[in-house]
Amino acid sequence: MPNVTCPYSPCCFPGRQAYTAFLPSCMANAGREEEFRNSLEAGSPVMRHSIDLSLPKRIPRTPEKPLPFIRYVLQHCSPGMKWQAGAAYLFEIISTAADTLVTWALGRIVGVIATAGDRLWEKVTYELLILAGLWTLRNISYRCREYMERHYVPELLNTTRALLFARLIQQSQAFLHANFAGVLANHVRRAGDVISGLRDKMQYSIIPLAVRFVTAGVLLWGITPQFALFIPGFLVVGAICAVLTAPKWTMLSLQQAEKSSLLTGYIVDSTTNLSIVQQNVGWREELNRLDHAQDQMTQTFVNRLRWVSWFWGIFDTIMTFFLCGFMALVVHGWQQGNVSTAQLAMTVGLSMNLFGAIAGTVNLLSSKFDDIGILQEALHKISTPLSILDKPGAPDLQVVQGAIDFRDVDFSYIPGQPVFEKLNLFIPAGQRVGLVGVSGAGKSTLCHLLLRAHDVTGGGIYIDGQNIAEVTQDSLHASISVIPQEPVLFHRTLGENIRYGRLAATPAEVESAARAAEAQNFIATMPKGYDTLVGERGVKLSGGQRQRIAIARAIIKDAPVLVLDEATSALDSETEKAIQSAMMHAMEGRTTVVIAHRLSTLSHMDRIVVMEHGRVIEDGSFEDLLAHGGVFARLWKLQAGGFLPDALPQAVGQ
Repeated sequence: MPNVTCPYSPCCFPGRQAYTAFLPSCMANAGREEEFRNSLEAGSPVMRHSIDLSLPKRIPRTPEKPLPFIRYVLQHCSPGMKWQAGAAYLFEIISTAADTLVTWALGRIVGVIATAGDRLWEKVTYELLILAGLWTLRNISYRCREYMERHYVPELLNTTRALLFARLIQQSQAFLHANFAGVLANHVRRAGDVISGLRDKMQYSIIPLAVRFVTAGVLLWGITPQFALFIPGFLVVGAICAVLTAPKWTMLSLQQAEKSSLLTGYIVDSTTNLSIVQQNVGWREELNRLDHAQDQMTQTFVNRLRWVSWFWGIFDTIMTFFLCGFMALVVHGWQQGNVSTAQLAMTVGLSMNLFGAIAGTVNLLSSKFDDIGILQEALHKISTPLSILDKPGAPDLQVVQGAIDFRDVDFSYIPGQPVFEKLNLFIPAGQRVGLVGVSGAGKSTLCHLLLRAHDVTGGGIYIDGQNIAEVTQDSLHASISVIPQEPVLFHRTLGENIRYGRLAATPAEVESAARAAEAQNFIATMPKGYDTLVGERGVKLSGGQRQRIAIARAIIKDAPVLVLDEATSALDSETEKAIQSAMMHAMEGRTTVVIAHRLSTLSHMDRIVVMEHGRVIEDGSFEDLLAHGGVFARLWKLQAGGFLPDALPQAVGQ
């Protein structure tokens, strides 16, 4: 695939190529490249680069621990970003050293004032110039650091989010169904914020503290080595506090992050289903659930604050005694004449500077534990091992005709409870096959296995003689169009939702697909036509309109295999009849598998397959099965309002 200029060029930034390398090669066809691209829109507005969409087929597992993950992120940032980050840290060191030396300069000024007499201004002018020079150096270094940050921080944050998102979109349907969508989205978003917070603490706290200690140690050594020995003492006290409290702090922060994520997931879940809440007068129940979730989060919050209060009480007491002892030693030296007035002023200023820096650093480190808890929870969830993997070196699926062959397929969701045992079913290329059976017969599972939402436990599924477990998942998905029972639309425009089947489609092709799906007429009545937003999950459209958009998306994808999973069961008969021609158009020239509860919708199928308890019990044309008088004929007679019953009378299967 050639390099292309990103159509979102205002959002581009250095280093995108470094981590787009983890997106699968068929992402554009499978619909995931667009999602990844949208996750990058927060980048710097002044940088433009191209994206290489020639991508490998495997994504390495995301590290589960914060420090390995940070190294993982940095490995995939651009060299320019790393150079800018290094320069920013260098300017931070210079500015901090200059800021610490200001205390030294002030001490010299105090000494001059104390001894200058009538020649005060003659002697103090030079010292004031030194002070001004240090302040100027400090300010210039700050501005240079901020300039570098404007360029490298956006890439760092976006690289973090994009790497996590690239991993998240490879997870299986089972993983996505088992987790709150809001929680997963929150993990991706907050991970970038956490990395930014950790960077801030490193750049604005830990490094400045180290520079202050080194600078102060050199200055104090110049007065007397005895004073300089207190510097390691400060460090030892801080290190002991950090080592003793880190495990407890991390545990409490992780607990708080977990409860916070659950609360977020609950709020998103309740908000998504707000119409159901209102229709069933369930607001009291939702508030009760919210109170319960908040109580759990509050308890972890209180536990953490209790621990923080104890820590600060002990830490402040230790540091107060330590500082007072140091000051007593300095005053004693001044009384003995070993320390001048200028040195006394400088030492007092340095000691207060160091004490404030230590307290500020410890305070920031305490919030760092909160960040680590948030990041660790996100990594633990998103780095869950992928349940469906491409084999190393797996080729792309090459579909020439589209024949489907289920060979001796075994499958079970729960060990010991098989859904299929030695299932065999061959669908010739271009054939339209309807799957019939009551709930639990295995129809939807069969389609899910075809899409490789799960791996079979025995046998194999072949398309044009190629085992789908041996080819890349994205090439498989790119070869199959799906029209589900509940059409899933993005909160984007009508045109974007149709084009999602093939992102490179032109406006003319989008309109052609819409006409083929019988969607052109209602789109023409929309306020902005194809540029009309459909609302979250398409709530602004009727069921029939959403279904037409889904059909148009399948048509524009032009995949050789089409799966309709009860695509019209949620529609009324009149709406269903209105879109039948669109359905037939979508089936033209494609191998088609249709699951339907309305048996009348299968009258145009080339073949009907009747399933029961994971077995094929009848197979033939619509007319032949009716004439045969078997299970299909019985089901036809038992239909209530055009739908299949939930279960068959015992005699039907006999």
